Amino acid sequence: MKKVSKSVLLVLIISLTVVPSAFAAYIDPNTGGLLFQMLVVIFGLLSGFVLFFSSQIKMLFARAVRSIREKRNGQDDGGEQAE
Repeated sequence: MKKVSKSVLLVLIISLTVVPSAFAAYIDPNTGGLLFQMLVVIFGLLSGFVLFFSSQIKMLFARAVRSIREKRNGQDDGGEQAE
């Protein structure tokens, strides 16, 4: 185990000294604009999806809550339900 930790530490030290940090910090100016455009489109798609299917999403949550309440009430009654 000591050999593994020593070798991992050695690799980290060598990689941090050999790789210049200036290359890791550089981002092309056009990359920021491209990322912003992609995020705007994804946000628009997600908000449109939620708006379009909002009634079905509300119905799904209401069903889930109702199911949880019925299970909880069934356990409180000892598992027997009145007919």
